[in-house]
Amino acid sequence: MVIPDREAAMRNKMREIPAVSLAASDGREGEHPAETGLLDKGLLRAQFQNLVSALNSARRANDATQLLMLDLRSHQIELEMQGRELCKSQDALETSRDHYASLFQDAPVGYVVFDEAGRIRAINRAAAALFGQPADRLAGCPFQRFLVGRRNSAFLAHLQAVFADAGAPPAAFDLVERLHAASQARVVRLRSIRRETAVGSECFTVLLDITAEHEAEERRLASEQLRQSVLDALPAQIVVLDPAGHILAVNRAWREFAEENGGTDALRDAANLNYLEICEQAEQAEQGAGTDIPPATAGIREVIQHRRSGFSIEYSCHSPQQQRWFLMNVAPLGGELDGAVVVHMDITERRQAEEAARRARDAIAQVDRLNAVGILASSLIHEMLQPLSAAGFFCSAAQQLAEGPNADPQRLVEVIARIDDQVRRAGDIMERLRSFLRGRQMKKVLVPVEQVFRHALDLVQWFASDHEVQLRLVAPAQLPEILTDPVQVEQVLVNLICNAVQAIDGAGPPCREIVVEVVLGSNEIELIVTDTGPGLPADRREMLFNIFESTRDSSLGLGLAISRAIAEALGGRLWAEPHPVEGAEFHFTLPLARV
Repeated sequence: MVIPDREAAMRNKMREIPAVSLAASDGREGEHPAETGLLDKGLLRAQFQNLVSALNSARRANDATQLLMLDLRSHQIELEMQGRELCKSQDALETSRDHYASLFQDAPVGYVVFDEAGRIRAINRAAAALFGQPADRLAGCPFQRFLVGRRNSAFLAHLQAVFADAGAPPAAFDLVERLHAASQARVVRLRSIRRETAVGSECFTVLLDITAEHEAEERRLASEQLRQSVLDALPAQIVVLDPAGHILAVNRAWREFAEENGGTDALRDAANLNYLEICEQAEQAEQGAGTDIPPATAGIREVIQHRRSGFSIEYSCHSPQQQRWFLMNVAPLGGELDGAVVVHMDITERRQAEEAARRARDAIAQVDRLNAVGILASSLIHEMLQPLSAAGFFCSAAQQLAEGPNADPQRLVEVIARIDDQVRRAGDIMERLRSFLRGRQMKKVLVPVEQVFRHALDLVQWFASDHEVQLRLVAPAQLPEILTDPVQVEQVLVNLICNAVQAIDGAGPPCREIVVEVVLGSNEIELIVTDTGPGLPADRREMLFNIFESTRDSSLGLGLAISRAIAEALGGRLWAEPHPVEGAEFHFTLPLARV
């Protein structure tokens, strides 16, 4: 008999099924449900209700045969329902399997399944394309066959790591290999995990073609190596900075300099260092020690921030063993990169050569000044004799005023004051001559420019008068102060005026005049020395400034060469031009003092 629990279970089963395909039945015995068409939900429920009613009637009639038949009929319906459910599940499983198989085969990413020996168990079309062969020909092939150089060890170690992993979820393992392709070698990345299947463990691998990325990385590395090789080949110490001032790269000269001077390993290799912070610390330390070093940090930062196109500065870096000077040049990185390149060039040899040249120039200038004194000797003697003669005359007058019946103390005081004036005048002349002849290094001071010019004219005034040459100064009423070496400026003017006097004296023109004109500009002051001499040959205008070049047999040819060197050392220029009417013009410029 059908117990109540089974009857309740059958009712619940029928409620869960919206529509089931059963054989049609009108309740008559002997008809099988599979012989008729499909039943909808209402008919199935009606059939089940009829079956339940018949079961209850049979229970009341106590018909054992009828109860057995009804029980068997209920089992038949239940099995039919389970069969239908199983068919649906099987269809869904096949659909899902086909779906995932399609995803595996048609995926744009390569998939490969390996066994523990490294043989290909399954492969999709994208992965097979990397091998250049059909997928069905690759099944069962060992993967090592396609590796460039047959690098079995790395791939086998990769497989061992995958199959040895027992984590949940499984870990992913990466490997980069080169494959033989149909036309060229390809670089692939393998990303593998362990997967358990009905046939055992297998290695499921995603195969990515990274040939383009690998070639781009190789080009980048080659470019970096080329850049580093270029940096290492340069003799200067070079450091490359990012926008924040951190050091990106240094060259071999930098590392060698740091090692030779006891620098730390971090400074030698420039690891995790901020160059701007190093410069700021050095500047603060030097300022605390009372030394004056150039403010390099601000200039470098302005270049990095594109507020200036470049920055350069010279600085000293002396050691107990030697004196050294360096030139720092800072330039921004080119292209779209932000940052700067800082170059430290050792200019010790240049500075020493400049110092030697300066000493040689000063020595030659001293010789030239002595030569000028020889030229001015007769005039200087005449100029010295005048105050000394006047002083002697006043001394005689003072003696008469101090003794005898005509003694006059008040006039005696006046005469003594005049004697003092003449002695002071003679002393001033000697002091100017001594300063002019003194050999020393160039020293710039802030002086009134008119005072410098008049001192030079006083030195040559008597020389021009002895040769019957009129000397005239044309200058604005107000002249500024300039930062210069007054003795060096006087030497240039004395040389130009003496040359002009000798040129006029040799040519013997009817007009014997030299004009020193002062022209005040916005950034410089210009002196134009014009004479009425024979003028300058057009083909020898520049040759006049060559050493040992002279138009006079008695001259050494040093004056104009030294004068031009002095003018350039003072930051000015010296050149010659023919006068439009007669004679020659020499132009001498000096920069104005910047406050």
